[in-house]
Amino acid sequence: MTKEEFYFINDSEKINNNNSCILILKDNVISKEELFNEYYVKLKFPPYFGFNWNALWDCLSYLENVIQKEVIIYHQTFPKLEEKDLEIYLEILLDSVIQWKKYEEHNFEVYFNLKDYDKVKRLIGYKGL
Repeated sequence: MTKEEFYFINDSEKINNNNSCILILKDNVISKEELFNEYYVKLKFPPYFGFNWNALWDCLSYLENVIQKEVIIYHQTFPKLEEKDLEIYLEILLDSVIQWKKYEEHNFEVYFNLKDYDKVKRLIGYKGL
């Protein structure tokens, strides 16, 4: 894994939002259900979305309802989930970033607040940072 898989910033204004599909996760995400619902609503997941980790991975792999090329997930604050769920979530995001680099249909970028760098590093075992 390299530095370029996730981005860490101080200010969301550094995100290029011209014609982008942006999901901003704020401090109101305190459960898996709320996290899944944010994705379901803001990325317009299909009605068959199962509101579980496998369904999230599946929908992020296809993004069939997203017409914009740029898809940005910005964690204004870190989700308040149990550690095991955070590990699963970060792995899904990492897999999605890596997968979308192979295709031109979407640019999939994940941003975290700079203050969460150490937490992400610890949870996902960042060796390239």
